[in-house]
Amino acid sequence: MLAQTVSTAAVISDARLSEGYEYWRRKAAGRAMPRRADIDPTEMPRLLPYVRLVDVLGPGRYRYRLVGTEMQQLHGANPTGRFVHQVLAGPIGARVVALYDECVRDRRAIYFENLFLAPDGRDACYHSKVVFAPLSEDGKTVVQVLVFQIIASADPRMSLDHDPWTGPYREMVHVPL
Repeated sequence: MLAQTVSTAAVISDARLSEGYEYWRRKAAGRAMPRRADIDPTEMPRLLPYVRLVDVLGPGRYRYRLVGTEMQQLHGANPTGRFVHQVLAGPIGARVVALYDECVRDRRAIYFENLFLAPDGRDACYHSKVVFAPLSEDGKTVVQVLVFQIIASADPRMSLDHDPWTGPYREMVHVPL
């Protein structure tokens, strides 16, 4: 399957994520997905704080190989070397693993947005926007997923006194690209 021609401007609402997705598409160079060797961090310095490189070890088994500084800060630690299901607990953890599974199974990028909610389940604390982009050495088997993620405060007046990764969330957008 070749890279899709979905207009990122119509789907992806953050310029940095659009830039990351377009970079991934350019590196695919007409193939279904690029190889890891095609990705050069020096070509995307502005995006590095928002990047994760995740190894695919099998269905439901994903390990962080590299985690950008912005993502480390949001996790409260550097999750490099740990499994996604160990780092992300609760309902969002299961959902994120399912998104990795979909990206790997379908061999295509996915755009996903959600709101992390306060414990009452009504007020939004953070707005997360993510692009999951597969990498393959042979054009068929996904071996890694390149992830670009931006997390912004949904309401600057909101004070966050709980861990958003373990609380409720509301899915806003889920689009295969």
